[in-house]
Amino acid sequence: MRRIVAYKHYYREFMEKLSEQERGKIRRALLLFETEDKVPRHYIKYVRDGIYEFRVSYGNKEFRLFFFYDGDVVVVLFNCYVKKTEKAPKREIDKAIKLKEEYEDEGERGDL
Repeated sequence: MRRIVAYKHYYREFMEKLSEQERGKIRRALLLFETEDKVPRHYIKYVRDGIYEFRVSYGNKEFRLFFFYDGDVVVVLFNCYVKKTEKAPKREIDKAIKLKEEYEDEGERGDL
């Protein structure tokens, strides 16, 4: 079982902008990620520099939540976005890498 934590306010602010149904879909997918040893491959994609994206679809929308593994069990959620193009926006990836470095420097822990 994994423990999922959110770094600072990014995840919360993203979720507040979504409909109740969209939030529910993301939470159910994260629960799967939290409880299952093997998560279906379509949910997770390696981006670069230790950053992954957690991928959730709802209707015709694609949601992406950046994260990295802190040790063997902790997954830290960073910036999130609604996918609108084929590739992840470079600025979103750069932001995730910057937040990962910030997290590692501060040793910060958060909660969902």
